[in-house]
Amino acid sequence: MSNDLRDKYARALQTAEGNDPLSRLARASLQTSAAKFSGLGLHDVAASPGLNFRLADTGHGGLIAANEVGDFLQRVQKAVARLAKARRARMADVVKLLPLDFELARLDVASSGAGSVVVDLRPHVLVDEDGRDELPPGGVSWAEIGAVELVRALPEGPEDEASMDSLFSASPVLRRAVADLIFNLPNPNLEIGLSVQRGTGERLASGLSAGQAASLRDRLNIIREEREVIRMRGRLDGLRTRRQIFYLETPAGAEIHGFVDESLVNVVKQHLDEQVDVALESFVLRSAAGKRSQRRYRLVEVAGQLSQLPPESELDDDQGS
Repeated sequence: MSNDLRDKYARALQTAEGNDPLSRLARASLQTSAAKFSGLGLHDVAASPGLNFRLADTGHGGLIAANEVGDFLQRVQKAVARLAKARRARMADVVKLLPLDFELARLDVASSGAGSVVVDLRPHVLVDEDGRDELPPGGVSWAEIGAVELVRALPEGPEDEASMDSLFSASPVLRRAVADLIFNLPNPNLEIGLSVQRGTGERLASGLSAGQAASLRDRLNIIREEREVIRMRGRLDGLRTRRQIFYLETPAGAEIHGFVDESLVNVVKQHLDEQVDVALESFVLRSAAGKRSQRRYRLVEVAGQLSQLPPESELDDDQGS
């Protein structure tokens, strides 16, 4: 029975392959149906990249005003465009966004419901004056790359304190993108859910309560100081992919951990339990009240491969000395 259903589902997807609004709406509806019957493996068929966000206001029975949904969609677009530009230009931070940055990481609304919006993450091919297209390698859209980075950065749910903590070892652009989502919300009582379906079929989901968002707003009001890049040879002891945390045994035998962005995850996996040369961005955080954190670390180079979000000035100074 499940095979017959999968065949019917695949045929339904084939009839909705167009790029017109009705086809996109049909695909989004089919993907929503697939989520309700996860045991049948329909998501393996419906591997069209897309991002869904869901909002709820517990103070109003979960209902959301239309202007709040529109405001949040603009926030998601800004955060995704910022992260995509950082990966595209290999920058540790992105302050200014241009119209081209939004176009390259454009989010097209496929469907919407009560407090929920599904956007399409398929590639948009733009050609520059030299005739080169602006698609990343492999044909994955910049929108999908930015959306995955954003969803990975947020906690999986109310109990996920580890992801909340690891965010403060992340690159400046990732913390700025999270700020895009949660600073100066017109309604600070929103419960936020984000999920992304990759073209590979992989699904990621995050959830942020109103309390977690308030905590993040307070904790993102910090200053980084005593920044430096440290080079050493150590043993990669572990990796938590979802929370993007690496573990490294230093030459002295101590273990340190910190943030690793997605562009280095695969090379870390390849060198797990091996001695390898690494570069770490090291820094201390100081709150507006003057409280200092323990020293934190971000992995910026592994076995000669640089992160796509490097601390460029520090690395350049270090390599030139």
